Amino acid sequence: FAELLNRFRTSSQTDNDINCINSRCISPSADNYPLDALHIWAENDPVNQHNNKQLDQLSSPLFVLKATDQYPSNITQQDINTVLSRGRSDTGGLDFEINIKEGARVMLITNTDIADRLINGQMGTVVKILVNKIAQKPTVIYVKFDDKRAGGMLIKNSGDTFAKQNHVVPIEPVLSKIKVHPGKPYSPELQRIQFPITLAWACTIHKVQGLTLQNVVISFKLNKQKSFNCGQVYVALSRSTSLQGLHILGKIDSKHVKTDSRVHDEYERLRH
Repeated sequence: FAELLNRFRTSSQTDNDINCINSRCISPSADNYPLDALHIWAENDPVNQHNNKQLDQLSSPLFVLKATDQYPSNITQQDINTVLSRGRSDTGGLDFEINIKEGARVMLITNTDIADRLINGQMGTVVKILVNKIAQKPTVIYVKFDDKRAGGMLIKNSGDTFAKQNHVVPIEPVLSKIKVHPGKPYSPELQRIQFPITLAWACTIHKVQGLTLQNVVISFKLNKQKSFNCGQVYVALSRSTSLQGLHILGKIDSKHVKTDSRVHDEYERLRH
């Protein structure tokens, strides 16, 4: 499997390699469909659809987490609308609105404490949502991360009894500063306060770099994108630790697999 992945890395995969990956094709209606596995798509829309569908199936109460945005006095309504229309990658990693329930799969989307392994991409399950009775809004979201060591120091040093007794990490809103005109040094800044999490039954290939998964479902169906970007197929496939843990939706074709010419150049340089 490792050798096969290395061939995908350099776009030198064989027809047998393609057939081997396609042999892992599975139908969502199959009895043995791994619904609990992380689902990976190249695009945002199917990721959001899958996450919302899974969230709907939880019977626990729904909470809508709205960001608190503070604007400087010299900003126009048009500028505000422009900032609000941007995707998460352009708003300091923080969403304007998050739908969440206890039992939901979530991912951290900012580096809140690198030394404590509370890093962008860390995944876990929401165990409890603490609501402030007066403000009638969630103040702490307790997450049990898949990485047992994530947040260990925070739990140890916390005065939070629930966090300590259940070994869960208390996640609180964080502040992010967003430039109204990115790239301009004197741009006015909007401040956003929001929980640094997102739903994570599914995520994009872009977000899974660095993850290692025993069980994963990868879709090779594209909606808007004409083709996969350089390295995308390799990154997706190489998240799986084994061929048995890999499941695919749709069919993979050799034309899906592209490698940036700089990767080839670097391999040549290393070889010599």
